[in-house]
Amino acid sequence: MPPQDRERIFERLIRLDTSRSRPGHGLGLSMVEAIALAHGGTARVVPGNQGLAIDVGFPALTAQSHEDWEIV
Repeated sequence: MPPQDRERIFERLIRLDTSRSRPGHGLGLSMVEAIALAHGGTARVVPGNQGLAIDVGFPALTAQSHEDWEIV
């Protein structure tokens, strides 16, 4: 994947030229990023020799950080 497209794949309804012939609507990675951000996390492209990977990270949960949670 060209470096200039690595951030674009997180935009809604983005389909890069090489994937336009495959099924899909261009929503998957934008949803992944939105969920990660909503939980204080990140989503980033990790380029590889053949293709790429998406690294999704979330902050660590500590015993103190969930004391205020309300179970419903």
